[in-house]
Amino acid sequence: MSKAFTRESDDESGAEETASFRPQLPPGTRNYITREGADRLKQRLNELLEEKQAMASASAAGTTLEAEQRKIESAIRRLQQILNSVVVAELPPDQEKVGFGATVMVQHGSGEEAAYRIVGVEEADPERGSISWISPLARALLSARAGDKVRFRSPAGSEELTIMAVRYSV
Repeated sequence: MSKAFTRESDDESGAEETASFRPQLPPGTRNYITREGADRLKQRLNELLEEKQAMASASAAGTTLEAEQRKIESAIRRLQQILNSVVVAELPPDQEKVGFGATVMVQHGSGEEAAYRIVGVEEADPERGSISWISPLARALLSARAGDKVRFRSPAGSEELTIMAVRYSV
């Protein structure tokens, strides 16, 4: 029978695959991550492995949660792939300059202040102030120092930012 005439639920292999929302790195670029980010991913992987073990025990007792097990196994595979691809970035020797892992306090042209932490693509969370090191804003900030002004082109247009402070958590 042609694949066109099957229901998606009939496709068992597709049930195991989940869409990857992982941002793409430029070719040849290393997948850097902070030590804290790597530790969080490892902790999440351990939690999922424990959950999988508990579900396996429940399955042995007669309870079957196949869809949930496939979902957990998929998440485990995804985290293992990520952990196999990441490189933990060390703090830069010159901590006066903006680098990977830095928290940068900036003042926008409007006078509004904001803090951004430059992290890996796997741990970026712009709503919480963590931006990927490959983002346009992070690229504008990298290598600058407190007191420097940098130009940043946002979707709203070009803007000048003043770097107020650069901090690294050790």
